[in-house]
Amino acid sequence: MAAIEWLGGTLAQAQALAREQRRPLFLYWGAVWCPPCNRVKSDIFARDEFAARTASVLCYQLDGDGAGAQAQAARHGLRSYPTLVLFAPDGGEITRLPCELDGELFVSAFDTALAVHRAGSSAAAALEAALAGARALSADEWSLLSHYSWDTDEARLLGTRALAPTLSALAGTASAGGHADAAARLGLHAQLASGVGDAAALLAILADARMARANLDIFNDHGLQLVKIAGRREELAAALGGVAAQWADDLWFSLPDRLMAARLQLRMARLLAPSQGLQERVRARVEQALAESTDPYQRHTLVNTAVSALNDAGLTAQAEQVLLAELPRSHSPYYFMLSLAAGAKRRNDVAGVLDWYGKAWQASVGAATRIQWGVTYLNSLLELAPQDSARVARAVEGVLADLQAAGDDARQQRNLSQLQKLASKHASLPAALRA
Repeated sequence: MAAIEWLGGTLAQAQALAREQRRPLFLYWGAVWCPPCNRVKSDIFARDEFAARTASVLCYQLDGDGAGAQAQAARHGLRSYPTLVLFAPDGGEITRLPCELDGELFVSAFDTALAVHRAGSSAAAALEAALAGARALSADEWSLLSHYSWDTDEARLLGTRALAPTLSALAGTASAGGHADAAARLGLHAQLASGVGDAAALLAILADARMARANLDIFNDHGLQLVKIAGRREELAAALGGVAAQWADDLWFSLPDRLMAARLQLRMARLLAPSQGLQERVRARVEQALAESTDPYQRHTLVNTAVSALNDAGLTAQAEQVLLAELPRSHSPYYFMLSLAAGAKRRNDVAGVLDWYGKAWQASVGAATRIQWGVTYLNSLLELAPQDSARVARAVEGVLADLQAAGDDARQQRNLSQLQKLASKHASLPAALRA
């Protein structure tokens, strides 16, 4: 079995080695507890096909909790977990790849990115040429742009351009040039960015099994939103629900992706009419998926999806049971404690909310993670129990200790964002807790 060889040392050292060896550098930015990161590990990184592709590049993993990681992330525009960047040997970005793609499509997108680089182009060069009308883009360049990770761009590719009109312009140009697949995918992104749907375009994609499958990630993640903004709701819900039902039973897809499709099917059914036995079908899907899953990375993201599906079906007690049962076996139980706190909040159980947020913070591991979880707990205390001054004081003291332990990273990137949110809500906090 092939395995990815991750470089040691710092990101700067990895980039220096890439320049020296004239090889592209693949960067993975993530965290142990992050469900999409765990999905990437189980469905993409564990694939022999992907590991084989990485033999032609250098690979570097930047853990968000590593020493100095948040400062490095700030320099390179990394924020959302996970962010996947393919750098040219000179340090320029070839592209950012979407983590939501299934393993097969991710390998294809990775191949395309390398092919575009070998041809002397990049996502930035392709975007400039497309918007300026300077030249006709190749099919690979259009595929690269349509599979760009717009969600994790951080203005690296867009710069000062607005997302929605940029995507709409690209979709129109791709369509005019005969690049139907790229036009369809860019069009879906444009609808989501603008909040303006196109029912006819959605129905055309869903009627084409190959094209619908090529955009499974977008539909699984945003299908409900697309249907709500497009009009013709019943027609769209029926079409998307039928496609989702096929995906949910397709053994070619991973367990998490199949369960996400089953959740999408449930959401479409709820838009149409109450369905007899719907709750029982969801419960059975979840039980079967969890019984089949043994890989810890896959299971982490699977449990996250299972809990969402159960909550969508109104099975909140069963969702809580899944979470409680998972705590002893999870590699990041503190992540699921946040979901238990959310469940308590839905029940208006203030004591339960604060108890689970407190437990999550105490169990959390990693400098940046502890700051994020500690700020979450402190913010909940200030909102739900501001009169408990002793408890608030202990939380403030604990978060300050976590900030001190984080060193120079304490007020960088994701850590800085957490502190800014806290300060914007609670002006009376000590100055040391302000960004």
